[in-house]
Amino acid sequence: MSLAQLERVETNLHRLGKHMPQLPITESLIVRAAIILGRDTNALLDRLLKPAGLAETEFRLLMSLLAHGGNASAGDLCAGLAQSPANLTRIGDSLVERGYVSRDTDQSDRRRMLLTLLPEGRRLLDEMLPGVSKEVTALFAGFTSTEKTQMLRGFKRLLAGIDALGARDTATGDDSA
Repeated sequence: MSLAQLERVETNLHRLGKHMPQLPITESLIVRAAIILGRDTNALLDRLLKPAGLAETEFRLLMSLLAHGGNASAGDLCAGLAQSPANLTRIGDSLVERGYVSRDTDQSDRRRMLLTLLPEGRRLLDEMLPGVSKEVTALFAGFTSTEKTQMLRGFKRLLAGIDALGARDTATGDDSA
C-alpha cells in the first residue's frame, strides 16, 4: 500500500510539473517518500511494541538507557532521542510507573536526575528485541550491504542539508521556513 501511495504521488507530481515547470519533481518525490517511510516505519514499530504495552518513544528510551550502561541523565538522553526535556520526563514517568526504570537524584550533582534501567526493563528489552530486530532486518532484505551504506550516507547528507537550512534561517532571523 505504501508503494502504491508513492506511485500515485509520483503521477500527481508529474502532472503538476506540466503546469509548474520549476517544480523539483525528483526532490519532491524523495521528500514524500521520506514522509511515508517515517509514518509507516513508526506504524510497524508501534504494531511490534503494542503487545508489550510500549510506545516507540518508550522503547527508544529503554534502548538508550541500555546503550548508556543502564543509567543516564535526562540531558544525556534528550538529543539522542530527539525529545524535549518535558517530553522525556513524561516518557520516563510512564516507564517509572510500570517498574521498568527508576529516577533518582545524581549523587555527584543534585541538579541532575538519573534514569536507571531496572531488571524488569532489561527483561522486557531482552523479550522484545529479537522480534523487532527480525522485522527491521526484513525491511532491508532486498538491499546489499553497500546499498544500505549508500542509503545511510544519502540520508545523512539530507539531514545535513536540513541542518544547513535551519542554520541559515536562524542566522537571518527567518522563522517562516
